[in-house]
Amino acid sequence: MIQVLGRQGQAQEGQNQREANGLAYHFSQFSFKNLITQVYSLDLQVLRWINRGFNHAGLDLFFNLLADGKLWTPILLITAAILLFKARDQAKSWVVLTLLGIAIGDPLCNQLKHFFDRPRPYEAVEGVREVSPGPAGKRWEAAVRISGIPEEDVQHGRSMPSSHVANATAAVMSARLVWGPSLRWPWIFLALVALGRVYTGDHYPTDVLVSIPLSMIYTWLIALGANRLWGKLGPRMAPKLFSRMPSLLFRK
Repeated sequence: MIQVLGRQGQAQEGQNQREANGLAYHFSQFSFKNLITQVYSLDLQVLRWINRGFNHAGLDLFFNLLADGKLWTPILLITAAILLFKARDQAKSWVVLTLLGIAIGDPLCNQLKHFFDRPRPYEAVEGVREVSPGPAGKRWEAAVRISGIPEEDVQHGRSMPSSHVANATAAVMSARLVWGPSLRWPWIFLALVALGRVYTGDHYPTDVLVSIPLSMIYTWLIALGANRLWGKLGPRMAPKLFSRMPSLLFRK
């Protein structure tokens, strides 16, 4: 009898443990799903506030031009080439680190876009104000379109992360690593780029919030690797430049 009661007690204890584990699992699943729902809801609220809350033709023009890669890419490449040949050593270091950050980081962001596969706001959400360049020859004239109700549930896209924000962060983070923490104004530029990507309806707020720390991390790692490589190759390849600039990074 005692053995039977003992076995029954063990069985009951095992059953209680399984039920407790099951409740814990379902509670964790519910909490996670609830958290995701709340984050997405807040994401949409902030998106609509920025995208539709303070529209102006001047802001349409500004943010459209700020994000126009076809306009800025040749200008920035020419500027980078001039700085490499004419600027001071710190500016040269900044150009090199920025180019490395974009050259390595941009393909990484594209891979992450395929991984997350998140549709852009104007593809998946009704009433999003999409601001894009105008027709050929008039790209500075912002074209505005209001997204309609999606015909079907959009499952694929390239919204997260934002390459524009990640590349801007690479430039700003490189400046921080070269000139030190006293250089603060580039962060204002980054904030405008991030705000603009939401204003134009191309990205959710969470897209740009993920892009900034992501780019800061890989830009920092790239800079550390480049600086170590410069320490090894610089004395042999460019001894005069190395004597003036033994490190690519800011030193107190």
